[in-house]
Amino acid sequence: MSNPKLSDFNFDLDAIRRYEIALKNGTTIKTDGSAEEHARAIAMLDKIDQIGMIEPEHRPLISDTMPPPPLPPTLTPTATAAPLNSAPLPEAIDQWLEQSGAKNETRTVDGKAYHIKDFLRRRFGHVKSVAHWLAAHQNTPNMQKKALLEVEAATYKQQTVMANAVDKEAIVGYKSELLKEGQKAKTIDNKLMTIHNFLKYAIAHGAYTATNENPVSGLFILTKEERKKKTEPYEPFTDEALKTFFDAEKYSKAMTAPDLFWAPLLGIFTGMRISEATQIRTDDVRKTANGLHYIFVPKSKTTAGIRNVPICATLQRLGFLDYVNECRSAGAERIFPHCLLINNSYSKDVSAAMLEHQRILNIKAPHTSFHSFRVNVITAMANNGANTPQVMKIVGHKRSDSDEVHLGYVRDLPDLQPIVDTLKWPIDIPSLAYNGRFGAFVANQDNWAKSKKRKAEAAKDKAASEAS
Repeated sequence: MSNPKLSDFNFDLDAIRRYEIALKNGTTIKTDGSAEEHARAIAMLDKIDQIGMIEPEHRPLISDTMPPPPLPPTLTPTATAAPLNSAPLPEAIDQWLEQSGAKNETRTVDGKAYHIKDFLRRRFGHVKSVAHWLAAHQNTPNMQKKALLEVEAATYKQQTVMANAVDKEAIVGYKSELLKEGQKAKTIDNKLMTIHNFLKYAIAHGAYTATNENPVSGLFILTKEERKKKTEPYEPFTDEALKTFFDAEKYSKAMTAPDLFWAPLLGIFTGMRISEATQIRTDDVRKTANGLHYIFVPKSKTTAGIRNVPICATLQRLGFLDYVNECRSAGAERIFPHCLLINNSYSKDVSAAMLEHQRILNIKAPHTSFHSFRVNVITAMANNGANTPQVMKIVGHKRSDSDEVHLGYVRDLPDLQPIVDTLKWPIDIPSLAYNGRFGAFVANQDNWAKSKKRKAEAAKDKAASEAS
């Protein structure tokens, strides 16, 4: 018989639809042979597989006493249906973050983790395996310990969830929740992009099997062109704002810690990003054989940002090298040893102090921040005659993906030094020059971040012990 149809066979559909499936936990799914019962049973099995409420060892097995109905001898199966089992959701996320860490900067991976935590907390926080994952991924050991104890003390109706549960319905619900809170379209799209990235990985690696189409597709609010239009560029500081910001008396009174004092000066005289300026190690401040001082940037936002930045004459007159020598004498590894690493950055205090200083002086403009110093520097160097490749080498910038190369070699420093030396700002350098005010502070290791962290953790452990 060529090209047979189902109607060509005398099937007893009631007999085929009459079956019994036993679960290892003792539950039995049994049908009476009707189409309705069969449809309900299939829907139940599909839902069990999707939500993963039953542990793998409790997944359904066909009862030994009910062999499957035989296929007609003229019909031979030509393919095996793809399995619908997916990976446990927390496990799939860990694997995705691990791969992300192999190709992305730590800052990018932290951003992805932050977004996926928000999604998990909102949509699957009622599942024990997810609650445990969130607790284990708290920022500090003490927070982890506390959160894990809370998870173990709580009662959860659902123990685990599979990756397939991240379906269109869950993502739409998450998006709707963010919209109701009034979050901006670009912020919501950034969070959706993280989920899209996770599901792209999960589909490619067989951890997500519900569909081959990414459930996030079609849910973004803005198009790529609209996202570009929404991006608000940083504005440079005006000369008047710089003069007010760096007024010697007011600046020294407001910027009372080494990072608060030096980071903005590094920004306006080097064009460094805030994360680059606050991470400098004492070994990163170097000198060439012919006497040129420079800062090595080993870690940056892009590979183009890994570079050597010449230290201009004005920054040297301000006493920056003297301060670095004080840090070396104290045995400090970093030039701001008191700064805690928070969200993979040492810049939190600088950002807050800058914002407060601008507000007090009434010079805060809508699009000015530490990054504005970078805009000032790039603009000034271009106006002073530097060509684009030279500017890119100094600030670690790229114009396009084709420019993603390592720039700013030591051999380039003699050509770059005169360019940074042309940077002139309305700042009273003699009045602002460093006078050794932070020497004793840096020399006292009790002020260092690692000492403060140890003391804080010891205090928390003591408090927790007394409470229990």
